[in-house]
Amino acid sequence: MNLLRSTIFGLILSCGFGTQISAAAPATIQDYEFHQERMRLTSDSVIAISSFDSKDHVTAYTHYGIRLWNAVFHAKILSWDISGDLVFVFSKDRQGHSTYITCINRYTGEQIWQKP
Repeated sequence: MNLLRSTIFGLILSCGFGTQISAAAPATIQDYEFHQERMRLTSDSVIAISSFDSKDHVTAYTHYGIRLWNAVFHAKILSWDISGDLVFVFSKDRQGHSTYITCINRYTGEQIWQKP
């Protein structure tokens, strides 16, 4: 009987604490508007976009978190995609005067070509 009472009392307490925790409002995090995926998984790496005030980055990591390469863009990255051994990046000058398409080697991060 005491075991049954203890079990019921424990369930009541755990439900009460669970309600209090779930009732707490989560902290609001402000982030910039970004409509493109920031990370893509390939068979051998993770490629991610990082956007900052003065420059953006395309960075590749192994599946174990070792950084393979980092490509810096002074233009704002608007869109990007991976095709085979290539990463294509569409970016816009931060002053808004020019747009660029850049082709990067997926394995080395080396810029292959860029067109305005």
